[in-house]
Amino acid sequence: MNLNLTKITFFTLLMFSTMLSISSSNWLTMWMGLELNLFSIIPILNFKMSIYSIESTMKYFLIQAFASIILLMFLINKSLFFLIQTNMMIITPLLMKLSLMPFHLWLPSMMEGLNWMSCFLLMTWQKITPMIMISYLNLNKSMMFIISLISLNNLFGMNQNSIRKILAMSSINNSSWMLIAILMSEILWINYFLIYSILNMMIIFILWLYKINYINQLKFFNFNFFFKLNMFMLILSIMGLPPMLGFLMKWMLIKMLIYNKMIIIIILLITLAILNLYFYLKMTYFLLFNFNLFNKWFIQNKKTNNFNIMLFMNFFSLFFSYLIYY
Repeated sequence: MNLNLTKITFFTLLMFSTMLSISSSNWLTMWMGLELNLFSIIPILNFKMSIYSIESTMKYFLIQAFASIILLMFLINKSLFFLIQTNMMIITPLLMKLSLMPFHLWLPSMMEGLNWMSCFLLMTWQKITPMIMISYLNLNKSMMFIISLISLNNLFGMNQNSIRKILAMSSINNSSWMLIAILMSEILWINYFLIYSILNMMIIFILWLYKINYINQLKFFNFNFFFKLNMFMLILSIMGLPPMLGFLMKWMLIKMLIYNKMIIIIILLITLAILNLYFYLKMTYFLLFNFNLFNKWFIQNKKTNNFNIMLFMNFFSLFFSYLIYY
């Protein structure tokens, strides 16, 4: 009972700290919300304590504390902040918190030691406050587009076998899209973020249910048809391929860029997104082909019923996306 109360307390503080930051009009109060957010998520990352989670939590604490110190330096010196507000220096600690280029390499190694719930929080909820703070800045959009396009070129995920690291690189990739979206429109960013969070939640639920941590494990499991169908559709969706729901969030951003006649940005976005499809397709390799002597595709599993709702959501997203596109 005490453990459940502890979880409720820290999750409440986590939500309160985010609401405090995004609803404040004072930068110092936003910084206080970030610090409260950091202090509330540290125990959440260690609910299932292990040597790997402790190491990852320490990495996260040091990086976030360093970024908060840099941000506080600019906030205390108001004259310095007035000068820096017109250039890119104030964005440095926020990019560090979002794990975007050139401060992105800490996220994959840190997520490797965490459980799936903690990974989900880092890929979704922890992006809200830095993104909103970036939208409040008077920034040079051309420079921000360059940073986003550089962050899309994640070749680090192509030689990874760990699914946690692949999802971390996917998070960096989608954070670049979200950064461009929030510079264009906050409503567009909210739609993108909600769809991305739903897709991550469904993928992580499957991986947690079957205790899958590495791509090679897909080779030795006898998965049933519903598992393969769900997993394949979810991976296609998070890849952003039509007519899946994941393409809808990217299509909304592309339409907004077309209306603003940013053709070069669109071409670069699509080109770099195609290059990143490789490490998504690695996850589907063992789902599409059989490597044992018996046919795994039709092997039945006791957990079939767990995928009924998820399968319905996948097919619903297909028809919903089709109606919007056409």
